[in-house]
Amino acid sequence: MKQFSFAFAITFCAALPIVKAQNTSAKDTAPSKTVSVAQGEVARWAGNCQRCSFEKRAWAAVNGTCYYPVDMDMKAGTYTISRRTTGGKLESAKLTVTEKACKQEDIANFPKKEYVNVSAQNLARAAKEAAVVNPIISYKAEVRPAVFDLPVGKPADPLPRGEGNFGACRTFDGQPRDRHTGQDYPVTGGKPVLSVGNGRVVLAANQFFSGNVVFIDHGNGLVTEYFHLKNFTVKPNQTVTKGQKIGVVGETGRVTGPHLHFGVRWHGACINPGFLLIDPSDMPEVK
Repeated sequence: MKQFSFAFAITFCAALPIVKAQNTSAKDTAPSKTVSVAQGEVARWAGNCQRCSFEKRAWAAVNGTCYYPVDMDMKAGTYTISRRTTGGKLESAKLTVTEKACKQEDIANFPKKEYVNVSAQNLARAAKEAAVVNPIISYKAEVRPAVFDLPVGKPADPLPRGEGNFGACRTFDGQPRDRHTGQDYPVTGGKPVLSVGNGRVVLAANQFFSGNVVFIDHGNGLVTEYFHLKNFTVKPNQTVTKGQKIGVVGETGRVTGPHLHFGVRWHGACINPGFLLIDPSDMPEVK
């Protein structure tokens, strides 16, 4: 595999509410509609939606459609989802989460040894950085209204085919590490990195594992992540627009070469960012 195909970002473990798979129906009506979604994917329920819920979590619809992001580590099983229509009707359905096999990446002779045998000082630094990131990517009961449309824009133009390593299980010189939380794109170093939608920068900083990073809040609990940048051209609390340059592709942090790492957290769920780049009608749909 080419050098640039590897992206290595620390997994920030934002704790989702503990949810158990179950088969009980909502009080109002027994659900007759269903949808099947693999771990890390997104389901949709279109048509005059106002409010959406997924077990104990709830959020507003986006342009009349309910979206249900499924975390890549969510336990396989059947869960209850529901929606409140603009007419006030409460409807429920069953969402079945299927297990998605973890792609194995074994990286031998990793060049940056300080990221394999990490010093106590750098471990302490990474822990402090995770404490900053976790609240940003965690589920929140109240969020700003959505300022994005689906599909979102591309994080680079042109955007090459992704490396297919979202959720990969990895080892470095034989040592197991966290799963890969984003998708890597073999974009040449020095190329512009673009915000995929309107939003507000919530973090722009240098971090040990992820290098130079930018996190953007697009409302409705959607946060996008851009890692390993050579540099960034935005600052926290800055408002950005879709397609705006936010930095430059680089190879900072735990990487083997320049590339673009693009990640997405939606309502606290770590999902394959490719699902936001496709037409929503191509997502698994409640029927």
